[in-house]
Amino acid sequence: MKRYLTLLCLLFLTLTGHAQKAILTGTVKDSIAHFPVSFASIVLIDAHGEVVDGIVADSAGNFRFLNLKKGSYTVVVKFIGYSQKSLFVDIDSSSGVDLHEIALATGDNRLEEVKITGGLITPKHTGDRQRYEASQYKNAVGGTALDIIKNLPSASVDVNGNISMRGNSGIIVLINGKPSFLDPATILNQIAANDVLEVEYITSPSAQYDPDGKGGIINIRTKRRTTDGLVWVFNFQGGLPSIKDYNNIKNQRRFGGDASFQFKRNKLELNGSANYLRNDNAGYREGDVYTIVGDRQTFFPSKGERSFDKYNFGIRLNAAYEISQKQQVSLGFLASRKFQDRLADIYYTNRTVQSSDGRELSAVNYFNSNLQNKQGEFYLIDFNYINRLSASHSLQFGAIYEYANIYGSTKNANIEQGIDTIQSTNNNYTNPLRGLRLSLQHTWKLSHGELLNGYQLRNDRQKGNFEYVATKEGSRVPVLIPEFTGKLNANNTVHAIFSQYDHKLKRTQLSFGLRYEYYQRDVLLVNTGKEYPYSTHQLYPTFNLIHELSKSWSWKIAAARRVQRNNNFELNPIPEREHSETLEQGDPNLVPEFTFNMETGIVKRLKGGSLFLNAYYQHTKNPIQRVNSVYADTILNRVFTNADYANRWGTEIGGEGKIFSWLKLNGGLNLYRYKISGKVLDYLETRSNSDLVYSLNAGAQVDLPKEWSVGMQVNYLSEKPTVQGKDSRFVAPHFNLSKDFLKGAIKAQLQWQFIELGKWGVNEQRITTSSSDFFTTTNYIYEKNIIMVNLGFNFHKLNQLSKLPKSEFGEKEF
Repeated sequence: MKRYLTLLCLLFLTLTGHAQKAILTGTVKDSIAHFPVSFASIVLIDAHGEVVDGIVADSAGNFRFLNLKKGSYTVVVKFIGYSQKSLFVDIDSSSGVDLHEIALATGDNRLEEVKITGGLITPKHTGDRQRYEASQYKNAVGGTALDIIKNLPSASVDVNGNISMRGNSGIIVLINGKPSFLDPATILNQIAANDVLEVEYITSPSAQYDPDGKGGIINIRTKRRTTDGLVWVFNFQGGLPSIKDYNNIKNQRRFGGDASFQFKRNKLELNGSANYLRNDNAGYREGDVYTIVGDRQTFFPSKGERSFDKYNFGIRLNAAYEISQKQQVSLGFLASRKFQDRLADIYYTNRTVQSSDGRELSAVNYFNSNLQNKQGEFYLIDFNYINRLSASHSLQFGAIYEYANIYGSTKNANIEQGIDTIQSTNNNYTNPLRGLRLSLQHTWKLSHGELLNGYQLRNDRQKGNFEYVATKEGSRVPVLIPEFTGKLNANNTVHAIFSQYDHKLKRTQLSFGLRYEYYQRDVLLVNTGKEYPYSTHQLYPTFNLIHELSKSWSWKIAAARRVQRNNNFELNPIPEREHSETLEQGDPNLVPEFTFNMETGIVKRLKGGSLFLNAYYQHTKNPIQRVNSVYADTILNRVFTNADYANRWGTEIGGEGKIFSWLKLNGGLNLYRYKISGKVLDYLETRSNSDLVYSLNAGAQVDLPKEWSVGMQVNYLSEKPTVQGKDSRFVAPHFNLSKDFLKGAIKAQLQWQFIELGKWGVNEQRITTSSSDFFTTTNYIYEKNIIMVNLGFNFHKLNQLSKLPKSEFGEKEF
């Protein structure tokens, strides 16, 4: 720490001591939310009306003009969706002038006023992130933010909706730059794709961000409008009946809608939205399993329905008030509900033989009906206060409190000969959660950069009650089973202090920082009184640099240390009978994953888009894996465990742009070599597995006459190794046909999702694991050829970013 502070002081003295000519600096920000307006255009005009220079602000909204003469100047600042702003400046000394924050207000851009005919907005690349416009992914219209994310060059999504970036499943989702600990798929599925303006993939986050999430950060930036007045936006979607439903018991229902409003008058801004989404999914699974216990080998292949009935709805509200030019306060509220039923009606064919001579010992066929229900209500209050103490110093304080009421059940019934219920079980649980996050940040604007210092506190507490009751053949009285019943209290606390310096030269931007964290975790099994404490002190250094080699070429390099903390579900040791063949439980002795990331790359800016090439390396200590072991002849115990290490060497290439006036292309290929190694559970041998893994996302959108357009998007993920086996490939092609009415005020779209491609196995994935005493493989097959119809009404164009509250803790455990 002393070395770091000494280096920072020396660098500061060096950078502030060599300036000999006048400079002009400033930061462009949103007038209400005070977000940086990234890549705004700034033009400097002298007293004779001649253009002296013109530059583009960086990703933090910062800009700087160098080597200026004394005199009077006009600074003109503009950006798409904002009103142009002009400032008059007198420079009368060699030290220069710092304009500090330049606040831009949105322009009143209405759909009927102008038709945009220019090319696609070029994606932006900085030292730590890649930025993509959401509107280019037409197949996501009417869906959720997850439908946008899965098209990014570095992204891949599996059959269960789990998202990975560069092959890492551990990522953090931000909403307009605000940190969140939610399960990525959960929070992304709550955000309507129609509300997303752009997506940032932060590959190497700086010290001000939480280091949790070894795969980096996804930042969703949503639309907003803040000019005086009231604006409403409505979107509706519905799905046609299933073409193939695998003879599932229930018919699938898919429909939804969302409405949002933005109101502003003088210094008061109100934003809100309400949404409902019903998205059922038909499915089928087929599996093959055998176990070896002593001299007995048991085979139990299976097949049957695996379908989902699910819906969610919620309300989000946010109010912001500008107390003065120096002070602003905002308050947000969230209330939402989630529901999911997963039905697995499986037919088993069991056969046990003696391993030594192959003699059959027993054979039985039975049916297992398994219904897993998960529900939750989520409530959140979000408070934020900003005080610009002076032209150089500002303070920001934030607080988030959340309560989540999470509960559910898993019901199993084993039935022989179609009528005899030989066993019936029920896992009921309640798992309410309370979470608190506090943050305090000081920003010091220097003549050549910006120094950020802050403190952050995170605490979440969860008290779970898990009951397992069973009714055996010949009895109707449910009996509590103590081995699978218990109460669990979990408490997680993180104290963090960080310091970060951002500096911009004429052609180079760099950022380096250091974050210190103390993490304490306490897990208590109430019934037994057994405690599982864990605590650690850790340092997380970060470094990012991007250098402009020329007007069209850039080079970047970045490095960071990150962590993947265990969630409470992974730590819960109380077993749950998920279905007939599986017993699931966590491990309270798990330790976090610690990861070192390093990357370098080049970016080529084109007239109508850009191309990029990155190379990266990642080393992970204690990678968390979900593995199997034998619990009984016909039951596998599925648990979480730490392997020893995992390495990933990879490269990604991608780009997007307008090839012709009528053709837009986007695509990305991520290719990496992955190796994982370690001892698993009580098995003596060290298991190692490695392979070459790749994912491909590509799309094309063609503009047709009379406001028609047609497009295709394909997502492909290759086979991937795990510590005990492998996951098969996953492919998902989609088609869209769109039509605009009334100059774009009404948009209609037909989507054909998961287009069936013969033997390619669209929207299905096989999971295989094995060891010396078992083998299991299961193929999950979900609905193909889904037809959706979307209709959107945009009465006004929303061009500014929205800042709405989001759930911080509860949905991660959902």
